[in-house]
Amino acid sequence: MQRAGQGGVANVRRLVLGTSGAALALLLGGCGHPATTEECQEIFERSAVIELRKQKITEPELVRQRTEEARATTGDELLKQCLGRRITDRAMRCVRRANTTEELEACLM
Repeated sequence: MQRAGQGGVANVRRLVLGTSGAALALLLGGCGHPATTEECQEIFERSAVIELRKQKITEPELVRQRTEEARATTGDELLKQCLGRRITDRAMRCVRRANTTEELEACLM
């Protein structure tokens, strides 16, 4: 377990905006259903957990804190980008299993 400085929150924001923003753009068309608030939040949280794990931050309370800090800064913007976009149940199952940024991005393509 390692504690990160302020750079950790910036990295989470950057990853979530980069990964989720790019991936969400791919959700514009295709099959599936409109993404719900819960699904969008789940994608955001998974992105944050993956980025924090890359930074060797695994202590649950610190992960929760960093995710909430990132959500406070970028959460509303990402929710607006995500909400109502097309997503499949298969893509959400894939998101839940993703362990890397690349895997997460592949889920949403």
